[in-house]
Amino acid sequence: MPTPFTHLETAQRLLVDDAVPADVRAALAAERGAFLLGNIAADARTGGGINREDTHFYQYDRPLVDHPWRVMLTQHPSMKPPRSASHRAFLAGYTAHLSIDEWWSLQMLGPHFALREWAPRPTRFFYLHILLILMDERDRSRLESWQYPALLMAQPESWTPFLSDTILRDWRDFVGEQIRPGGESQTLAVFGGRINKTPADLRAILDSAVTLETELWPHISPALLEEIETGMYHHARAQMLRYWMED
Repeated sequence: MPTPFTHLETAQRLLVDDAVPADVRAALAAERGAFLLGNIAADARTGGGINREDTHFYQYDRPLVDHPWRVMLTQHPSMKPPRSASHRAFLAGYTAHLSIDEWWSLQMLGPHFALREWAPRPTRFFYLHILLILMDERDRSRLESWQYPALLMAQPESWTPFLSDTILRDWRDFVGEQIRPGGESQTLAVFGGRINKTPADLRAILDSAVTLETELWPHISPALLEEIETGMYHHARAQMLRYWMED
């Protein structure tokens, strides 16, 4: 559920995290383009009848039976073992992405937006998107300049049976255009289309401290968000390392 910029910021942290063994960090850094693409690839549903379940391996309205990355490898055994160092780094990033979304769904989306009735459901759905945009803009500002050229270096080679190389390259370029020097984020346009709001509508809400203080933060406090994001990162790191050791 978090946006590509949040996933890229997570990848950036993982590459310098002392809790990730030095040899793993070195291997990921050597294939950083593939690792970055893996961290955003699950959201590349750009036509062809691809549904969210096809790339995330769970549905919001059904209990998770296993970690989504394990479901992915069970459903697609041709992905293991990885065929190259770049493929392995890509799948490590994909695992991190799925694990972030898993934690977000179980700890934030389910208990605090789907099940807590602090506002009518459409209002909760709207402010979920406002929260995601706030996270997106924060994390985009934290991305380091090396990410743009590194991401463009990723060259998919049949890395998944469910996302073609063309789809992955198109998604790489779409996100890359937004993080290049002088690039413009498309988040407001993309999210606005989902909730029937113009970028200007969303900008007005995002820039209104009064609106956020009365409509969002009393229900989803900054402290709650920080707690869930901390757990989300730790879970992503643990699952990525589990994949790395088991592949």
